[in-house]
Formats: sequence, C-alpha cells, structure tokens
Amino acid sequence: MKQISYTCALLLLMLGLPSIGVAGMFRQYSDALNETVTLVKTGELKQAVAKIENFNEGNDKDILYFFEKGELLSLGSNFISSRETWMKSDEIIQAWENEFRSNPSKIFGDIGSFLISDKTRRYDGQDYEKVLLSTRLTMNHIMLGNFDHARIEMKKTYEREKLIEAFREKEYDALKVESNKQDAGQASNLEGYPMQELDTPEVRELKNGFQNAFAHYLAGYFFEVTDEPSLAEPGYRNALQLAPGNTMIKTALNEIGKRVPGLGETDVLFVLETGFAPRIDSLNISIPIMRKGGIVITPLSFPLLKVSEQVPVPSSLAVAGGRYPVETLTNIDTMARRLLKDQMPGIILRTVIRAGLKSVVQEQANKAHWVAGLVANVVSASTEQADDRNWRTLPERISIARAMLPQGRQVIEFQTPAGIYRTEADVSGRFTIVPIRITGNAVYVGQPNRAKDISPGLLPDKMIPPGHLVPPAPDSSRSYVAAASSVAPVAPVVPVAPVAPAMQPTADLGKRVQVGDTTYIGDFRFAQPSGLPSGKGVIEWQNGHRFEGQLVNGVKQGHGVFIAPGSFRYEGNWESNKQNGKGKTIFDNGDVYEGEILDGEFHGQGSYTTKDGYRYEGSWKKGVKEGPGKLIFPDGDFWEGIFSNDQRTAQGKMTFAPKPDIRARQ
Repeated sequence: MKQISYTCALLLLMLGLPSIGVAGMFRQYSDALNETVTLVKTGELKQAVAKIENFNEGNDKDILYFFEKGELLSLGSNFISSRETWMKSDEIIQAWENEFRSNPSKIFGDIGSFLISDKTRRYDGQDYEKVLLSTRLTMNHIMLGNFDHARIEMKKTYEREKLIEAFREKEYDALKVESNKQDAGQASNLEGYPMQELDTPEVRELKNGFQNAFAHYLAGYFFEVTDEPSLAEPGYRNALQLAPGNTMIKTALNEIGKRVPGLGETDVLFVLETGFAPRIDSLNISIPIMRKGGIVITPLSFPLLKVSEQVPVPSSLAVAGGRYPVETLTNIDTMARRLLKDQMPGIILRTVIRAGLKSVVQEQANKAHWVAGLVANVVSASTEQADDRNWRTLPERISIARAMLPQGRQVIEFQTPAGIYRTEADVSGRFTIVPIRITGNAVYVGQPNRAKDISPGLLPDKMIPPGHLVPPAPDSSRSYVAAASSVAPVAPVVPVAPVAPAMQPTADLGKRVQVGDTTYIGDFRFAQPSGLPSGKGVIEWQNGHRFEGQLVNGVKQGHGVFIAPGSFRYEGNWESNKQNGKGKTIFDNGDVYEGEILDGEFHGQGSYTTKDGYRYEGSWKKGVKEGPGKLIFPDGDFWEGIFSNDQRTAQGKMTFAPKPDIRARQ
C-alpha cells in the first residue's frame, strides 16, 4: 500500500508538470545567469539589473533574485539599495533558521525532492551563500557608517555558522532513516562522475564549505581600528584557523595594538574581489541500484560544478609611492567544491530514494498499459534534473591588501587582464575600506567610507553610531523572534563642562572669558575658590563642541542645546549634567530620536527615525526597545507588538501594505 500511495502521488505530480514546471521549478537558472554575468563583465550594470528583473517578473521573488540584484547594486556603490535588497534575502534565511530551530523534521521531510528532483526543493541558499550574505551586509553597513549593525552582522555570522553545522549533522541521519523506511537500496558507485574534482588538496585543506576567512579577518580589522583589541584578536584567530598559512592574517594578529596611524595617516584595507562563482550543471549518470529484486540500472542526475573564466588576482597595489602585496583569503570556487563534497552522501541518498520510487511508478505504469509505461518513462527522465541554483555574481576569490597611507585623495594602480588600471580613492579618518571588483573587462571601485575620528574623552565608550532597523521575516502567519534585531543607538552623552582654575577672575555680564581650551560667552560667574561657572550663555570647546544653555556650579541644567560637529545635535532638557526629560537628537547621518531620555539614555516613550525611512515608535528602557512598540518600514509595512531587550518577541503581528509591481530601479 505504501508503494501504491507513492506511485499515485508521483503520477499526479507528473501530470501537473506541464502547467507548473516551465514557469517554476524547472527554470534554467544557470542559462539566465550566464547572460547576467556577461553583462557585468562588460560593465553594463543597468542592463544586468534589467535582465534579473525580466527573469523574475512575478511578485513572488525568490532568494536568488535578492542575492543577485543586491550584488549588482553594490557593484554600482548603491549601498543603501543593495542593503535593502539583501535584507530581503536575509529574511528568507532567518525564516529557514527559525524553522530549523522550531521544527527541523519539516525541513528534513521535504518529500518533494524525493519524488521528482532536487530542483523542487525550496531553495534557501547554499551554506556558504548564507554566511557570505552576512559578510556582504557587514561591508555595506561599514561603508554606510552604520557600525552598530556591522557588529550585529558579525555576531550573526558566527551564530549562522554554528546553526549550519548543526543542520548538516542532523540532515544526513534523517536521510538515512528515510532511505531505510522506503527500502530504497543503495548506489554501488558513481562511475562517470568526476569525484577527483571534489578531492583536491585545496578542497581537503578547508575546514568545511561554509566558513570563510575573509569574514573573520574583516571582524578582526573592524574591531582593531575601532579600538576594541580584545574583540579583534578572536576575529584574526578564527581567520587563521580557516587559512592557516596566510601571512597577512599572522601579521595582523601579531601587530594588534601596535598598528596605530600617525598624524595625518589612515589604516586602509583594500578588498579585491575577482571573477565569478562557479556555475552548476546537471550531469545524468546511469548507475546500478541494489534492490531486493536485484540490480536496477537507473539514469539519475547529479550537480556538477563548472569553474567560471578565471580572472587573475593582482599581485600588488601601487599607492602613494609604495607597493603593497595582495593575498587571497577566500576562494569561493573551492568552498563550493568542499560543500558539494560534504553534501554528496546526502545527494546520493535522496537520489537513490527517488530512483526507487520512480522504478515502482514505472513498474505500475507498465502493468497498466504500455503507453502509460512509455509516458511515465519519458516524464521521469525529463524531470530528472540536478539543482543548478546558486549565487552566480559572487566573486571567485576575495583578497586583501593593507596599508598605512597619508590622508587625502590617493591614486591606486594595479594589474588587470586588460592592462594597468588606475583609479582614485579618498583616504580619511581612522580607517578606510576600499572595495575593488575585477570581473574581466570591467573594474568596479566602491566609494570608501569616511570613518570619523573619535578622540578619547569626547564621546562615551559605549556610544555607537546609529543605523536603520532590521526588518522581520516576511511571514504574517507566524511571528518569530528576530535572529538579529537591531541595536538602538545609545543616546549621546556630552562631556562635562571643564572646571575653571581656582584663581579665575569673575567675568563681567555678556563678556567672553577664556579658560584653558574652553570659552564662555554670556552671563557667567565663577565661584571662588572652586572656580565653578554658573549662568546662561554659550560654551565653546576647542574641539568644536558647543553648548548653549544654563550652568549651575559647572553642571548643565534646564533647557539647552549641545552640538558635536560630525556626530549629533541634542536639544532638550538637562538635569545633573545629563540629558534628562524630553529632547530631540539629530545624528550626523540624518537619523533622529525624539522623546524621553533618562541619564543620557533613551528611556520612556520615544520615536527613532532613520534617514532611510525606517521608524520605531514606542517604549524604551535604558537605551533599548522594551515593551509595546511599532516598527514601520519605508514601504508602509509595519510590525506592532512587544519588544524585549531591543528585539521583537512572539507577541506581535506583521502587517503588509499593498504594493505595486517591482520594477528595475535605474
């Protein structure tokens, strides 16, 4: 009875293929992406985006659409739109992660892949693509100056790696159980498949097929240049475990705390990406399957990686009169082969199960009528396709160069297949990241971030530059706790007004008094012998900070305005030298907080709006979202419910606003 039920199910699916196969599960992703890759190679990004849009005309966009479009937007230095697009991919992956945590048996029991082909399985991204997405988002956040969200993505990268590891350990066991249940038999060999390509020394050297050294080096670099050496060291050490022989990682690890820019210098990281990720073809092999009745020769399909046209990695960069070596940290082609090698036992098991079930269908159809047997055989062969879906516009290799350079506009030169390429980049602040992508005939250079100098003592250690809020997973039927909810920026705390020397003379009303590096303008008097100022007016510091309001014995009280150029502007109530009561903070990047503040932290009722159009309205506690609140997205969607420790909880609901068809944003 069990075999008959499977037979009926497969026949019904086969009959439905003419109406659903062409438009959906059996689209030729590889062919469509080949055209997109060709356009990127020749520098035609606008046409490449249009090609992606034409291939995904419906409203139901899959994860590959968001992967590929986000990559194209990033190549054009449109980091905001790229981030928004990639966040849609991240929502899909978060939904997969939540499903694995809550109901792993649902994922392991994906019977569709057993009945027809692996291509009918829901595609949530290759393992290395899931991790690289977090790395891509980390880079975008850094390029946009959203360092709080960069930290979130770095943490999420580590958590995602651990979850993938747990998933793969359980997946194969679940497949073995299913194989035994179906009495599917086993494949004796895979003669005709180039297994040697999955067993090269480079593949064997990799720890696994999803962790990449660049992600962890980037974390180490970021924490080092933002003066968090205790966090930088684990990042570099993790990178070194994944790429043990890498000289640059060893150097960075040994020089933590020693590599400090001199006056007018910047620590610059060049990220050079070359080529494209490999494509996946479907290879059909007739293999013998051992069953109770004997050996059955069955044509089955397996994924075959085909390397893209390789683009040489420049050996060095010439900048500011110096030449700096380039070293590869991550080879995505090798990672894809290692992943396929690790997944091949599971792929074989799924394929064997499918072969067993199809042989039963064939036998039943032959018994019914020879025409039915012929149809079953033709349809079975036509649906036997390996899964060819993958993120094709990813680079083949990710390499780096690092230099301490003088600030200003610098000329950069490096070798490409077409000859010496020359470009320019602005170098400024404590650090600068310059992303470079060499695709063959085209070179894309991202506009570098301009990380602001934060001198010790000017801002509190815990202050984090603000960024946008992370959207939830697109599932209105269930509310999951966000895997990586946004961290709300801590309200800026300003420096204490300097105490005047004990012998400071009394200032006349409306006069200007200079005390060290601080200037008092207005109605101020200095108590003796303490020298503490009291009165109303303007206080200016030599570093550019400015306060307009009232001081009582050197302490800010009442209504006042504080301006920290290049950081934020606060206007509101003060008590005991801290922002207390109600106020409005406008950050330098355009984000705005308006509401209640306690001891310099968002606390009570308030709203936070980003320059990108994200807005949170609701309750805050000690700088984080806590209690009832509403998160509104630029497209009109909103999530309303209970927040806890800055994260959404299961007590909430997502509401989607009506949307027009998505068109290419040219």
